Amino acid sequence: MSVASETGALLVALARSLATVGAGVLVASGRRLAATVAAYLVVGMLLAVSLAFLTLSAYRAIAASLGHVYAPLIVGCVFLVAGLVAALFVQMRRR
Repeated sequence: MSVASETGALLVALARSLATVGAGVLVASGRRLAATVAAYLVVGMLLAVSLAFLTLSAYRAIAASLGHVYAPLIVGCVFLVAGLVAALFVQMRRR
């Protein structure tokens, strides 16, 4: 065998092994990404449910003390301010 054919065979074997390792890394990172996304979805759902219960209890407490006219206004304004602050943080993060 000549040196050129041995070098070519070595390069082909190296390319195959790199492709195999790359595919393994890609599969492992895909699994990790899927697990992370699933965990964040569970956390997000729990936070959304707790926010709903807190909002309902706050609404009922405000409605019992101030009346049914002011309660939706107060709760709505709190969410409006929270949304505006979140939008401000997103804008600041982009810059």
